[in-house]
Amino acid sequence: MAEVAGVSIGSLYQYFPDKQAIFNALHERHVEDVKHRMERALAQCASSTIGEFAACLVEGLADAHIVEPELHEMISAAVPASSLGFKEALQMAFELVIPSPEVGTSRPPAGDRMLFVLPHLVEALVHAVPQARPPFTVDRAKGEVIRTVLHYLDRP
Repeated sequence: MAEVAGVSIGSLYQYFPDKQAIFNALHERHVEDVKHRMERALAQCASSTIGEFAACLVEGLADAHIVEPELHEMISAAVPASSLGFKEALQMAFELVIPSPEVGTSRPPAGDRMLFVLPHLVEALVHAVPQARPPFTVDRAKGEVIRTVLHYLDRP
């Protein structure tokens, strides 16, 4: 890790007490990037259809995960709870765009199902995008993820 950062191991451990602290700091940096991308998708597409919002969100999140995919895999392995936080953030984002029930009524069952399935679906598929191997490109993988999410939205 020190080699990747371009510093000596001694210098690296001046700032971090151990390897786990380094992984936690890298995870926090990734979380901030993901939050910004989610906020951008909400700002740009929240008033669009749920499908347009989902496509915008998936595009930004996939882009965040294709940057340094090997490092992201190492961080995910070292910080196992990271996917739970990602799903929770996705849940909150989708709650903002899936129609909420009127006061005094319950959410339609399709809305509840979507709020359960979409965060899990998007989290799993976005993390699969960097694993695309030739002849299946990362761009094609992103397109397939978006197509899968849109297909689900057409038939929840």
